[in-house]
Amino acid sequence: MPKLSRSALLFSANTFVAAMLALYLAMSIGLERPYWSIMTVYIVSGPLAAAVRSKALYRFLGTFVGAAGAVLLVPLLVHAPLLLSLAMSLWVGGCLALSVLDRSPPSYILMLAGYTCAMIGFPAVNQPTAIFDIAAARVEEILIGIACAALVHSLVFPRPVGTALRGRIGHWLGEADRWALALLRGDLDQLERDRGRLAGAVSEIQLMARHLPFDTSFLRETTVVVRQLRDRVLVLVPVLASLSDRLAALRAIAPELDPELRGLLAALAEWVESGAPRARGEALIAELEAARTSMSVRDWYGFNRSSLLTRAIELVRAQADAHALHAYLQDPEGPPPRLLGAGQASERRPLHRDLGLAALSGAAAFGAVLLCCVVWIWSGWQEGESAAITAAITCCLFAAMDDPVPAIRKFGVYLLVAMVLGALYLFVLMPAIGGFPMLVLVLAPTLLVVGAMIPDPRLAFPALSLIVNLVNTLVIQDHFSADFARFVNINLSQFFGVFAAVLVTRTLRSMSAEVSARRLLRHTWGDLARVAGGRDDDSAVDLASRLVDRVGLLSPKLAAARAGDLEGLDILRELRVGIDLATLRALRRRLPQPMVVELDGLLDGVGACYQARALGAPEPPGPPLRERLDRLLGRLARDDLAATGARGLCALVGLRRNLFPEAAPPAAVMEGAA
Repeated sequence: MPKLSRSALLFSANTFVAAMLALYLAMSIGLERPYWSIMTVYIVSGPLAAAVRSKALYRFLGTFVGAAGAVLLVPLLVHAPLLLSLAMSLWVGGCLALSVLDRSPPSYILMLAGYTCAMIGFPAVNQPTAIFDIAAARVEEILIGIACAALVHSLVFPRPVGTALRGRIGHWLGEADRWALALLRGDLDQLERDRGRLAGAVSEIQLMARHLPFDTSFLRETTVVVRQLRDRVLVLVPVLASLSDRLAALRAIAPELDPELRGLLAALAEWVESGAPRARGEALIAELEAARTSMSVRDWYGFNRSSLLTRAIELVRAQADAHALHAYLQDPEGPPPRLLGAGQASERRPLHRDLGLAALSGAAAFGAVLLCCVVWIWSGWQEGESAAITAAITCCLFAAMDDPVPAIRKFGVYLLVAMVLGALYLFVLMPAIGGFPMLVLVLAPTLLVVGAMIPDPRLAFPALSLIVNLVNTLVIQDHFSADFARFVNINLSQFFGVFAAVLVTRTLRSMSAEVSARRLLRHTWGDLARVAGGRDDDSAVDLASRLVDRVGLLSPKLAAARAGDLEGLDILRELRVGIDLATLRALRRRLPQPMVVELDGLLDGVGACYQARALGAPEPPGPPLRERLDRLLGRLARDDLAATGARGLCALVGLRRNLFPEAAPPAAVMEGAA
């Protein structure tokens, strides 16, 4: 058994107290299924108080919508069982598809609305005229559980999400600092394998920050600061990736960098190591700017050097602002930080969306529930509704996984364990006790021990599955009733629901790590094609948010993939290309008209290449595109366009490096710059 921490034991005690309070209240007012209140407490509870409150709100809204769906569908279609089954299956599948499409915390509302409709509607088919009363009772039971969980976790040693978020950001900034130091000092192997994990942590920070409005800590009042910090964190990943690429290019051309550049890189590393103070950062920006403008760009080394210095300036701005904002979150009593970077912080940044995956997830849920309903109607199975409900729940809970089948199978195993444990409770322990206090004492050992495992991410799924299935098996009410035949019948029905979910999910929805990785890559290539073609109105930060999120999702999939074409794939290359394309699109309006025509031709060519990749017919960028890019590089180097030219030059060098990594240095560039 794993060692349990003090915080895990405290969480388990709080959750158990909330569950028993909810059970007592539900029994006191005579609700039919008070055990629903216990299940609700454990489902909405979590280590962070704000997450409990937000999840409680989302669960209430989802329950209300699901209950409304049941009240609407059951009386209307109860006399046509197949039509009702079809409508309920469509409801579950449609709600799940919309939930999978939006990966933010509020998407929980839609997922819950889906399977709650099944949980309320299917058992009510024999009492269609009482559907409103049944739905109202289920909502009351769930509302009691929600209220008790939110109350106890908010009042008894609450753990604010702000504290956890602040610590998570601090840890991420430390990792980013180490990445910067490693690449500036030439020790690239140190963090090469961790870059995808850092990108994944950015999305984790974004999702955690969305619970802040429900927090009780002071960070709730600094939401704007957290958003500004989030945007700097988003920028740091592509900037560090580009900086690493330019350094690799320079060292390939000249293993010994020029003395001025070596000194600047050493100063930059020293600044990062000292905590990125703003005052020194301003001076460092001036030094980097002076070095960039003082040296004429006449060869490929000079182009890469200029591009590197541009990215280094962006790194200083983002790193200084991120550390200053984090310091302000540590001590909000001080003056607000003066930032080096500009820009408004949006309330939320977009994450990756997969319409196809959402549709497949919805189709799997629809098929599994409908299969259970058909067997139920055909066989006249008295407890057949339990199969349809279980299929709906399992398909919804594991829809976000690449291959939900192993998790659904494990859920079936925990259901079996809960069945055995439930039989022990129902037919051995509970007949020998009387009264609510004795019931609490009998439940305490199991719920307290298993509940303490929920805060551990490795054990949360089995622990929560075991508790919810056990409580559902016990069917605790205000009077004791144990019918062995019905007990076995209900559990067999639930196992059939698990079997149906496995069968349909494996047929329609399961995909390997390789397939999932290729889907993410195709979505990324499609985004790059839209950005290049000017069909994407997102800002550079919004694009970075979506691409960084995909990098975080791709990293573990590529590690698990065994396909040869995915081995050694640079998952940050597309991120660098995306930022370069967005930069060129933003600068397009400031360029002279002849250069705009040339740039449009380049962007159209790049967009066509990525569109072909997205459609599964990859065409490597050919010599005409490379020659056009080289001509643009030469013109930008020759014309005096101040900051516009520097940023455009940096973006074009990045495209040249990422689209044609093996090509010889561009001769046209040397001629244009001369």
